[in-house]
Amino acid sequence: MCRVPSRLPVLILALAALAACRGDDGSIARVGNRPVRLDAFQGYLEAITGEAWQRVDDRVATRLLDQYLDQEVILASTGDAGAANSAAPSRRAIAVRRRLADACGQPPAADDASVAAEVERRLQVVRPAGAHVRQLLLDTRETAAAARRRLDDGEEWTALSKQVSRAPNADSGGEIGWVRRGGLPETLEDAIFALAPGAVSQPVQGPSGFHIFQVLETRPEGGVDRVELEGEVRRELDESAARAFTRTCIDRLAGEVGVTTRPGRLWFQYDGRYAAARHVG
Repeated sequence: MCRVPSRLPVLILALAALAACRGDDGSIARVGNRPVRLDAFQGYLEAITGEAWQRVDDRVATRLLDQYLDQEVILASTGDAGAANSAAPSRRAIAVRRRLADACGQPPAADDASVAAEVERRLQVVRPAGAHVRQLLLDTRETAAAARRRLDDGEEWTALSKQVSRAPNADSGGEIGWVRRGGLPETLEDAIFALAPGAVSQPVQGPSGFHIFQVLETRPEGGVDRVELEGEVRRELDESAARAFTRTCIDRLAGEVGVTTRPGRLWFQYDGRYAAARHVG
């Protein structure tokens, strides 16, 4: 006989027990023919945020469910069930990064006319002080501390980034580019702007995990060198084009694979990108 739990987070536990009684897989979504389990997403949420899943607010939970389903779409479209079944965000992110190129191809580069126009616009503006930064992004404080010790022991940054970081561009060293005050959460900016060129931060917690930053160079407020600015603008526009290209590709893959969601089985108000892909039950 199936018995529904009498304690809560009782709503979620009861829903799972009732689903089991009906022979239901208890999923919160399906990507292709694979169910997305509630407990797997909760584990992912806790690993990313460092908080108990019950304490994560609706906005963050929605953003991370979209991210999780994006990853499921990429893995499903390339048949990587092993990584899809892993709850470790770092393993998933590395697998997704490598499979994304297989599924989508290489993103387009920014065109010369767009770069030139943006360079001319920025030449008219006084540039604020900034820091040229790269990062490692880890799941937990413990894994971040271990990565920091490996750097202290002399491991090369990009090689370590490929192994442990889940930043989208980890394979090339996790370069963020030039950071100015006001563009990142204050705790992250404080860590970055406390560093001298070449220095590496201790792990610092952000909204998406634990960051280790290295400042490659700094610059004061003032005028802009055209050649330097052109390189900066090209990098930024390339990254923007890559994000748009990836978003379009994932949307296409989601349509091909098929995604359905069950928001009624979630403990938070989900209104993300996949919210319209619902089915009853």
